[in-house]
Amino acid sequence: MREIGGEFWDVPIKKCGHGFFPESVQWYLSGRSALKSIIVELQGCHTVAMPSWCCESMIRPFVDSGLEVEFYPVYWMDGLVQEERLDCDVLFLMDYFGYTLSSEITEKYHGVVLRDVTHSIFSTSYNDADYYFGSLRKWCGVWTGGYVWTNDGHSLPMQNGDDYGFAVLREKAMQQKNSFIHGWGVVDKGYLELFEEAEDSLERVGIGPAADRDIALALDLDAEYIKTQRRKNAQIIKQAFPDWLIFREMATSDTPMFVPIIVPDGRRDELRKYLVKNEIYCPIHWPVCKYHKLDKRTAFLYNNELSLVCDQRYSEEDMCRIVETIRMFMEEV
Repeated sequence: MREIGGEFWDVPIKKCGHGFFPESVQWYLSGRSALKSIIVELQGCHTVAMPSWCCESMIRPFVDSGLEVEFYPVYWMDGLVQEERLDCDVLFLMDYFGYTLSSEITEKYHGVVLRDVTHSIFSTSYNDADYYFGSLRKWCGVWTGGYVWTNDGHSLPMQNGDDYGFAVLREKAMQQKNSFIHGWGVVDKGYLELFEEAEDSLERVGIGPAADRDIALALDLDAEYIKTQRRKNAQIIKQAFPDWLIFREMATSDTPMFVPIIVPDGRRDELRKYLVKNEIYCPIHWPVCKYHKLDKRTAFLYNNELSLVCDQRYSEEDMCRIVETIRMFMEEV
């Protein structure tokens, strides 16, 4: 049975400009490395306001640099709600999974605005921040692929330190997964250990450049194929589980990274295990870490959200397999 989900192994390309990245964009080893390059410039800043629903890898660079992290609530209330706070030196903004949220930054805010565009890079163009950054690794099989650009076009710090084998490990892992998926002589999932080892190495990496290969691929991405296939796949899942959707509407410009759902009756972990048993790997966004400060309202998403795969690697048949597997799980109650 062909597995669905997990790390990417290829990059769809079409040699034509797509215009998603400005000329002043800088390419880094990872999104985390890109964020670290921005933080170097935040001299004189002491506090940063971040969404309560976020990944540890976004929080830790601020903590390590000595900034105090204050969280503003993001929660589910028959729709996703963000209550931005404007009382910190730095305001961190993001959309989720390619679905555009309205931001209500007022003219009263005079601090530094950072926007994480990892999830929204194929959906929306923003002009409301001082810094924009993200990671292309969440969308396709680049080895590296962090990026940054600034509102005024100035360049940020770049170093050429040791990447601790990160790019090489990901290259090997993708080659092995590609062979496994296509039945080319690889019969086990040893690539999982390589991917994990690569992620572990990021803990030691500072501000480093992306691989030249990835920069070239990023500029030749077949963005229209990515957008079209993901929207088509997402629509199949959305039609199957309309009452579970975190984002019930998909704007014309939205390109979904996943289809995030709220699994009913507190059965998220059960469903995820059932999907894994059927070779379908859907992530949770995100694991709770020691830096998070959650209450009952903001913890709900962490405890009940599941991100269903809908990316360009997969066909309508694959999406129907996901749908039918979930239905079988629900029928076994």
